[in-house]
Amino acid sequence: MKNFLQVKNRANKTIQLPQGDEFKRDFAEKQGSKAANSASSYHYKRYLAEQGLTTKDVIRALGYDPSEIGRIQTRELLENDGTKPLFNAIVESGLRQGWERGSNWQALVASSVNSDQLSQQYYYLDADDEDDYELRDVGQGAPIPVGTIKLGDNSIKMHKRGRGIEWTDEAKRANIDMVRLWLGKLGRQLGRQYENVAVRRLLNGYFADGSDSARNLGVATAGDLTLADLFYGSAFMEQEMGFSPKVAIMNLETAYRITTLRDGDAYIYRNEIQNGQFADVVNSPPFISSQVPDNRIVLVDTDYALVRYEGKAFGVESERSAKTQVEGSYGTEISEFVTFEKDARLILTLDTAR
Repeated sequence: MKNFLQVKNRANKTIQLPQGDEFKRDFAEKQGSKAANSASSYHYKRYLAEQGLTTKDVIRALGYDPSEIGRIQTRELLENDGTKPLFNAIVESGLRQGWERGSNWQALVASSVNSDQLSQQYYYLDADDEDDYELRDVGQGAPIPVGTIKLGDNSIKMHKRGRGIEWTDEAKRANIDMVRLWLGKLGRQLGRQYENVAVRRLLNGYFADGSDSARNLGVATAGDLTLADLFYGSAFMEQEMGFSPKVAIMNLETAYRITTLRDGDAYIYRNEIQNGQFADVVNSPPFISSQVPDNRIVLVDTDYALVRYEGKAFGVESERSAKTQVEGSYGTEISEFVTFEKDARLILTLDTAR
């Protein structure tokens, strides 16, 4: 006799979710055997979504209040084939919160592009000269100037990134609330590392041959940074390169240096210092990153500078070591940051004169 879990979806329709071996067979049939064996959180949420359900609907059907599930022990979900994917979905939520909200990499990305290949071809817009990007008057019967989408010589290879957490039998007594604290910390570390990758791409480009390297611009007097230099860099990017800087990336020391600029004996940004704030650069707070060396500021038009290719969405899977008998939950994603328009960023070099 089949065992079912009665779950009401958002349309108040009762859905019968199979349990035990029947659940695993149904899950494998709809999402693949690998997804079922690894209790993939990504595929489990897809499995539920196809039936109009969410993880909260399942939690309620199991007899728990979603707001109070943090009180139950990990082993109640982890040791059951039918609820292990639900546990991994909870793990994913905790990791994702830190990964996405504990860092600012999203603020640097113009767009995320889905890709079904781990090695992605690089396309770019090519024109005979810079004027071909402009609208021009076209005479009767004259050819219309065009830019051409071309396939670059380089390819983009995506990287798999992730982090796991393993559970000894004793650790499974920890409740979900405690687990969420660990996950939030791990997720935040993931997010900061991911943010560092995005900043390095903006600073150095992606391709090893330097074909997408950013332009450099010095200041009026090497080693002597002024507000006029920041204005000039912003204006140069707009007038000469055709892009408007939305954010300025720099390290902590450079942000401090700007905030403590003086006009004679007075601080220019006295109010900001009193309020515990950094001085705005290009009309926004500085994006502080340790990846940027001293004497460098990266001006970025975030609408065009960087794209993120996503080969596999973030998800969590389970695996048990046959040797150690320790079970782990592992969150991974496959993606890469690549420059979209190399002139949508400009590096101010504060130790050289222009």
